[in-house]
Amino acid sequence: MVNARLNKRRLRAVVAFLTLIGLGFGGVVGYEATIAQPNQVVRADTASTTLLQLGIPKAVIQTMLDNSLMSDGRTPTAAGETVNTFTVGDVQKLKTLSLATRTKNTDGTYTSKANSNVADWLGSLDYTSTTGGASPVVTNDVVLGADYLSTGQTAASTILDQGVPKWSGGDQYYTPTPILNVLMAVINSATNATTLDLTGMLSKVPTQSAYSTVHMATMALVQTNKLTNLKTFNLGGNRLGSDQQGSAAIDGSAYYLFRSNTLTSNSVTDLDLSNNDFTTLDGNILSGIGSQISALNLGGNNITSIDYNNGSVFSNASKSDGGSVNLAGSENLNVSGNTAYVIASALNSGGASLTLDDKTANDLATNQLASQSAWPGVSSAGFQSIAPQLSGNTVTTIVSQNATAVTSNVLQTLATTNADALSADTLTSLADKNANAITADALSSIAANNATAIDDKVVSSVLANKPTAITSDSLSAIAQNSAGALTSNLVSSILEKQPDAITSDSLSAIASGSSDALSPAVVAQVVNSNPTAITADSLSAIAKGNGAALSADVLATVAKTSPDAITSTSLAAVAANNADALDATTLATIAKTHPDAIDATVIATVATQNPATLTPDLVTKLADAGALDATALKTIAVNNPAALTGLSDDDKEKVIAAAGGNIGFGQVNLGGTDDVITSPTAIEVAGTIPKSWSLAVSATPWQTADGQHQFQPTLTFGTVQDKANNKALDAIQLTSDGRTKVLVGNATAAQTFDVQMGSIQMTHFDGAVAGQAYTGTINWQLSNTQSATQQ
Repeated sequence: MVNARLNKRRLRAVVAFLTLIGLGFGGVVGYEATIAQPNQVVRADTASTTLLQLGIPKAVIQTMLDNSLMSDGRTPTAAGETVNTFTVGDVQKLKTLSLATRTKNTDGTYTSKANSNVADWLGSLDYTSTTGGASPVVTNDVVLGADYLSTGQTAASTILDQGVPKWSGGDQYYTPTPILNVLMAVINSATNATTLDLTGMLSKVPTQSAYSTVHMATMALVQTNKLTNLKTFNLGGNRLGSDQQGSAAIDGSAYYLFRSNTLTSNSVTDLDLSNNDFTTLDGNILSGIGSQISALNLGGNNITSIDYNNGSVFSNASKSDGGSVNLAGSENLNVSGNTAYVIASALNSGGASLTLDDKTANDLATNQLASQSAWPGVSSAGFQSIAPQLSGNTVTTIVSQNATAVTSNVLQTLATTNADALSADTLTSLADKNANAITADALSSIAANNATAIDDKVVSSVLANKPTAITSDSLSAIAQNSAGALTSNLVSSILEKQPDAITSDSLSAIASGSSDALSPAVVAQVVNSNPTAITADSLSAIAKGNGAALSADVLATVAKTSPDAITSTSLAAVAANNADALDATTLATIAKTHPDAIDATVIATVATQNPATLTPDLVTKLADAGALDATALKTIAVNNPAALTGLSDDDKEKVIAAAGGNIGFGQVNLGGTDDVITSPTAIEVAGTIPKSWSLAVSATPWQTADGQHQFQPTLTFGTVQDKANNKALDAIQLTSDGRTKVLVGNATAAQTFDVQMGSIQMTHFDGAVAGQAYTGTINWQLSNTQSATQQ
């Protein structure tokens, strides 16, 4: 009995002793953790504990300081926080907690990427599976798979204050304190954060052969449902999809904990799961995301199938104002059955944005839109959202098999964003099968963005089935861009079926871009049936584009029915491109009704293009109407000099323009007949010599104002230069016995001239009386036309 009791007492003693050592050991190591062992936790007031004291590496803390944001929009670094001062209380106040490198874009958004310091550190931890009771992973660095840690039964403050509790509960804690769990507790302390950015945090954590759900189990420690202010949650690039799920996983509960805890929230609106190696989305993974979701980023995952149950999440995210679902990179999606339903749900919700690969968009359109009975159906709004990605073959197939799916909104989207997917055959088929889809705006956009998609068959079919789509604007766009789409027969038909489409603007466009469509018959039809379309601008455009379409009769009609169209500008265009339309009768009539329209430019053009039109009688009438200036007269003189015969002397003088003004010799004391006096002023004369005409210069005797005294001096012109023909002429001397000098006699062809004469010398003053003032006249004579310069 004694021995037995002794043994019992010894056993108790040993147990007590071991317990005492354990407690003592924990206390000592806990104190040393702040100095030498950063992977241990300190028992201290949570809010005032620095992350450095908790054992978080300096580089990781610095990442938080540089990329997180406080309530005032500054980073903690900008606010003066350092690795040594940043506490758990500071984490609680953050609006953005980031373990990623974030770059602010010009539009105020952020681009995130993995931070190498964070990723390298977490990748270096020990995730080796050990015997841990209910926790499949228990190492010095990590405890994973414990339900009570993931579901929130253990508060972040408990872990930070006391350590990571063992599954057995009570006051038993893992020693040393696992640093990964400490980091996750710090993350869970950011209760005021609206953004949590963990992009790429686990990108360097290797897949564990003995624990195939390491990434999900680690991320399951984020207690999202406790972060009630969280709006934006970035989990991109964390290899989550590479983990095995369900019964295939060593820890079958890790996936459950990840989706039911980390991916469950009533506040998160923007969820980023991009670049996570997901190949499928089962019916449970997004089941915890509330209807408040407005942006779901699954880009960069090569997803092949999506379960039916995800339809509401996709629809909710896409239908929100500014919402989006990103499936870029999933080009191998099997867009039929459940997967097609989920995508269609997002498309049909009127969603702001569903990003699909082009292959996926075309496969979906072919499978669901081309076949009228395919389930699920894609609405007009859904079709419209993928229209910019569709190929020409896809659009052709849809129009061929289900043309009613192409609404006016869909066609307008194609026309403005993807016009190359439209062809003339496709549009003709659409006009025949579903003409209501075709609008004037769509035609204008297609013409501007893919001119070859509109030809005469398209215009003809639209005119037959949807004539209201042919408007002045759409007709102008077609005329300017789609050469050959308009023929004279089509324009004539448009005049009959849709006359309002023929306006000054559309006529001008047709004239400049499709002038062959304006035949004389069509122009006459416009003038007679739709005279308001004939304006100065459209008349000018027709003349320039196809002047042959204008005739004298048409022009005469225009003068009566569209008088405002007759201007000097429009007539000049007509004269330059079809002078025959301005015959003598028409010109005479217009001269009476629109005298301002026939100006010198018009006459000069007619004189050049069709000089026979200008008869002496017409030229006289035009001169009387003030329509002729020196330039016009000179042009007539070159091309039809006979037309000048009826002009008055005043009008004839305009054929020659003399310059030099009064030439003064001053007051001179004459000593004898050998005296020479000189006027320094030069004379320049320019004009036109018609064929067979002559140009001469002459002088009259010089006399006093009262005509009582006169004398006949000899006038000698110095340097004589023909500037127009760049040659020197002989010096001219006018003497008392030969006072006319012919410069050009009986011209062999019409020619212009510009003669500059140097200073004039006067000699031979016989008959001059001292004390008298004399004046004389030098005449420049063109055939019978004179222009005088007084001296």
